Amino acid sequence: MNLSKNTQMVRDAWEQYQSDYLRFNVLDRPDYYEFFEGGGTDLSSEEVDLLGNVTSLDLLDTCCAADARQSFSWANLGASVTGCDITTSAIEHATRTAARIGKDIDFVVADAQTLEPIGDATQDIVYATYIIWLEDLRKASLAWHRVLRTGGRILMRQAHPIVDCLREHENGALAVSEPYFDRGPDFHTFQGTPIANRHGGWGKHAEVVEFFYRIEDMI
Repeated sequence: MNLSKNTQMVRDAWEQYQSDYLRFNVLDRPDYYEFFEGGGTDLSSEEVDLLGNVTSLDLLDTCCAADARQSFSWANLGASVTGCDITTSAIEHATRTAARIGKDIDFVVADAQTLEPIGDATQDIVYATYIIWLEDLRKASLAWHRVLRTGGRILMRQAHPIVDCLREHENGALAVSEPYFDRGPDFHTFQGTPIANRHGGWGKHAEVVEFFYRIEDMI
């Protein structure tokens, strides 16, 4: 993959984190393997309702990570799933888990912004997640459109961007912490995701950059 400096930074940080990220997911759900082997799903009701019946549809998960919870969930709902991630470690972990729990999912190393290994017009659904790690959302959107068949759909899982601009004080009051239209990249030290904090913290760190998009950027 021909990656920009910023995308390489994101990939390298997550390459370090993926093994522990899976470990935290298993700590969070001790029956993790049994749950997905038995047909469990970890999706919001809104996501499921929006897509409806996905049986036998080709669905691409653009950022599966090592836990691949959404990939396994869509597969358990009947979709034919391809899970992508920019890190090799995520794909290795997800592939081993799929073999362990008996799920037929194709996991592929790919940058969500290009999806280079994925053929044109091969997917019915693109399930796009974690756009905060994507440097160029327009480029990514064109790649998602490229892999969709005619009539295909994109489902983007993303909190409203106003959340990034607010902070909650100890008394519960909300305050504006940054301008809504500030899209500048945020370079900082990555210390894991919230799930790590629930289990004592990651205990490691890596330099990373996040990107912020507003509603008009997503439409």
